Amino acid sequence: MRTLLLFLVPPVAGAIIGFVTNVIAIRMLFRPLNEIRVFGIRLPFTPGILPKQRQRLAQSIGGMVERELLTPEILRQRLGREDVREKIRQMISLFTENILEKTPSEIFEGNEHAITKKIPGVMEKFYPAFSAAVMNFLRRDDIRCEMESKGRILLNSIFLKLNTFQRFFLSAGQYDLTLQEKMPEIIEDFTANAESLLFDSKFRNTLTNAAAGSLSALITGQNNKTGSLLNINEENKKELDNFLFNKLTDAADGQIENVLASINIKTLVSERIDSLDMLRVERIILDVMSDQFKWIDIFGGILGFLIGTFQAGFSFLLRQ
Repeated sequence: MRTLLLFLVPPVAGAIIGFVTNVIAIRMLFRPLNEIRVFGIRLPFTPGILPKQRQRLAQSIGGMVERELLTPEILRQRLGREDVREKIRQMISLFTENILEKTPSEIFEGNEHAITKKIPGVMEKFYPAFSAAVMNFLRRDDIRCEMESKGRILLNSIFLKLNTFQRFFLSAGQYDLTLQEKMPEIIEDFTANAESLLFDSKFRNTLTNAAAGSLSALITGQNNKTGSLLNINEENKKELDNFLFNKLTDAADGQIENVLASINIKTLVSERIDSLDMLRVERIILDVMSDQFKWIDIFGGILGFLIGTFQAGFSFLLRQ
C-alpha cells in the first residue's frame, strides 16, 4: 500500500500543482486591477500584466492596426472587390430611391425655414457663374448660327403676315434683303444687350429674388414627389446611380491617404483601447480565448502529472 502511494501521490500532486499554477498564471494576466501595497511596499506582480501595461498594449495594437490592417492598399483592394462595389451600388440606389420618393418638404422637414432664408444668398453667389454660362452659351458659333437661322425664319414669317402693299413697299426698298444680310449684326446686338441686361443690378436682383421665391415655394409647398418633379424615370435613375457611384468611388480612391491621415488610426485605436474598462477587456479576451486558456490549464495538469510520474519512478529506482 505504501509503495502504491509512493507511485500515485507525486503524479496526482504534480497534476494538481500544474493545473492550479497555470490557472493562477492566466488569472494574473488580468488581476489584480490595481497595485497592492503592504507597509508602503508594492507587492510584486501587482497590478496584473494587462492593467499595468495597458497603455503600451494599446499603442502597440494601434500601431499594428495602422501598419497591417487599415492601410491605403488594403482599403483600395477592398473597394475593388466586386461584392463590395455591388453593396455600394445597392446603398446608393436605396438612397436615391428614398430621396426621389419623398416630396421636397419631406426631405427638408424641420429645416424648411432655415433653408429658405439661405436661398437668396446662395442665388447671389451662383449668379455670376450663371450669367457667365449664359453668355458663353450665346457666344458659341453653333448657337449664333442657329439664332441667325431662326431670326431669318422669323423675318420671313413676319413678312408673310403683311398685306400686299406693305410687302411691295418693303421689297421695293429691299428692306427685307437688308435685314437678312444684317442678321449677324442683329444677333451680335442682341447678345450685347443680353449681357448688359444680365449684369444690370436691378435685373439681377429681380431675377435672383424670383428664383429664390420659386425654390422656397417648391421646398415648402410642393406635394409632388421629387422624382416626378425632376421627371426622373427608371433609366434616368440608373444613370444617376452610376454617376454617384463613379464619383464616390473616385473620390474615395483619391482621398484614402488623406482620410487615414486625418483620422490617425494609431491614435484612434490606442485611445479607444486605453479607455476601455479592464473588466471589459478581460471579458473580451476570455470570450475569444476561453477554450485556449482551458487547454493551457489542462496541459499544465498533464505536464505536472508527467513530472510527478518521473519523480516517482526515479525515487523507486534510487531505492533499489
